[in-house]
Amino acid sequence: MTRHAPPWRLMNAAERRRYWWGHWRLGVPAATTLGLVFAMTAPLVVPVPIFPQLALIGIFVWATFQPGLMTPWIAFLIGLVADLLFAQPLGINATLFAFAAGFVRVFETRYGHHAHGFDWAVAATLIVVFELLTWQLMALAGKPVPLLPLAWQVLTSVVAYPLVVALCAWVQRRAFGDERS
Repeated sequence: MTRHAPPWRLMNAAERRRYWWGHWRLGVPAATTLGLVFAMTAPLVVPVPIFPQLALIGIFVWATFQPGLMTPWIAFLIGLVADLLFAQPLGINATLFAFAAGFVRVFETRYGHHAHGFDWAVAATLIVVFELLTWQLMALAGKPVPLLPLAWQVLTSVVAYPLVVALCAWVQRRAFGDERS
């Protein structure tokens, strides 16, 4: 299937705007995941850093729901935003988010559709691997992080998985319509 570029020179300005506004749905997964990144910056008044890794879960879910719209390079750009917001060395989240999106794409093409519980187990494994790699990369960058806060984040992320799935499913139904009808 080849996609042809629109005949720009034959379109007037209003037709060009209408063409681009007709494709707003292409940015829905990235915008939702960026919203989850910004939600991770919300202040919590608790003694341990327990905020779940919402952005990683969002990337996992969108790469499962809409693999063509959550590509590794989009996940990389979201990771750059996360690195800047969280004051981490530039590239840690970007690299790991891109690898996560790539892993999900390969995993989905190999194993196809499966039950929610299986997806949850795969997401939990991905979260553990992500946190261990974050721990190693932060130490390599000269900013070591204790392992206990990352363990809390793994626990809360695994618990938060169904909530993020529900949010992304709701957004997908609103933006792309219900496939059951």
